[in-house]
Amino acid sequence: MEIELKLRLPPAALAALRADPLWGHTRVTHKQLDNIYFDTPQRALAQAGIGLRLRSDGKRWLQTAKGGGSSRAGLHQREEIEFAVAGPALEWAPLAGTAFGPVLEPLKDQLQPQFQTRFKREIRHITGAAGGVIEVAIDEGEILAGDHSEPLCEVELELKGGPVDELFALALTLAERHPLVLDNRSKAERGNRLAHGAALAPPAKAAALAAPPGEDARHAARQAVEACLAHWQANEAGFLAQPQGGHYDSEYLHQLRVAVRRLRVACGPLAGAAQWQEEALAPLQDSLRALGQRLGAARDQDVFIEETWPSLAVGLHDAALRQKLQEAAALRQATARLQAQAALEERDTQRLLLQLGRCLAQPDNDDSPPVPFDEITAQLEKLAHKLRQALPRLEQLSPTRLHRLRITAKKLRYLTEFIAGRYDPQATEAWLEWLKKAQTVFGLHNDRLTARTHIETLCAGVEQPGKLQHSLQAALREQEQPELSLPALPEPYWRP
Repeated sequence: MEIELKLRLPPAALAALRADPLWGHTRVTHKQLDNIYFDTPQRALAQAGIGLRLRSDGKRWLQTAKGGGSSRAGLHQREEIEFAVAGPALEWAPLAGTAFGPVLEPLKDQLQPQFQTRFKREIRHITGAAGGVIEVAIDEGEILAGDHSEPLCEVELELKGGPVDELFALALTLAERHPLVLDNRSKAERGNRLAHGAALAPPAKAAALAAPPGEDARHAARQAVEACLAHWQANEAGFLAQPQGGHYDSEYLHQLRVAVRRLRVACGPLAGAAQWQEEALAPLQDSLRALGQRLGAARDQDVFIEETWPSLAVGLHDAALRQKLQEAAALRQATARLQAQAALEERDTQRLLLQLGRCLAQPDNDDSPPVPFDEITAQLEKLAHKLRQALPRLEQLSPTRLHRLRITAKKLRYLTEFIAGRYDPQATEAWLEWLKKAQTVFGLHNDRLTARTHIETLCAGVEQPGKLQHSLQAALREQEQPELSLPALPEPYWRP
């Protein structure tokens, strides 16, 4: 099993990384590595999550098959088989009887070279405080596929022996000193996309969680944090890859923001009540909140320009003014998107992801007594009480109070989704339907409030802003808005 963290960095930062005093007098080995990756014309291996390559390592040729496992917060855990071959041709005998054999054997006559990687590798070995040995490989070169190429500059930290925690400890130290960014893509994934122009995976919603094993709340907390991180990663690549000025799918950002919100609940109320990694997770709340705000600012711009602005623009009969405001709104949207993309790659976010991965890499103490769900159900009772108290007087509540109720509904919804597998599906579904409706009602009112602020900002850059603002605010008030009312709460599903 190969266990490694993969991080990329800008080539301009290589000199500082090489000069890091952490290496001290560590011996450095230099290699030139040329790799040929194989697949069928239909990309059968890529679809199966398998990478097959031949590598020229000096005078030797090595054949490697990788696949299975997982990729989480930059941590790659995969099955790997590597062996020497006579030359630049695939050999099959060493793969017989392995997990790769049944997949590769029927395809061996169809496999063809798809792309290459060529890079210089610097190798160092670091021994951690607990005796773990980590191989540090700095790769600089390029990925080649026909007439296409892209630069390759990354650091791989591979655990050769010892506790996986030392892998994260080293990564956190390096991330504090250098602009390293976790990368969940393998070289094979990047090469496949370059060679075939494969489309990005579509935006993904949060996956439903299975019932936690046994009656231990810690399992539910671990499962929830892992699922939220997977939801984040499923949408991050698509959001970061969208070019300015090209087609923009705002759903990537929407789902990414939802993932961060869910993660705040999983790392906060859920993990605290479940007594799972609470000391490590509690300090991450500030970083999650700050990231959520940056993503939220960009999402607000998307909602305004995609859902609110078109109907406002129809009422502007001055075409030149309408175009000017449209361009100003689009510029604000693009700027907020760039700021959100930058936030995902900033040091604080990388530290956050590494800490989450570190928590998930820690094995639970199965010898300790199970933690009951009592504290989690107490959280549910508290949140439901807040909603129940406010329902009769929604029309009298201030926008700030309505916004807080919206947050309460979200917390209750996410906690319900995290533990729903333990309860009667019909009972939890009734709650989830109610909470989704509450989020919609509160959300539309919040969008209206946010739109007023956007209108004020847009009008500030034109002549006679007061008159224009009055006209747009009046048009906004004329837009249909749902009635601020909700039915009674369902019966609590968590009570015996």
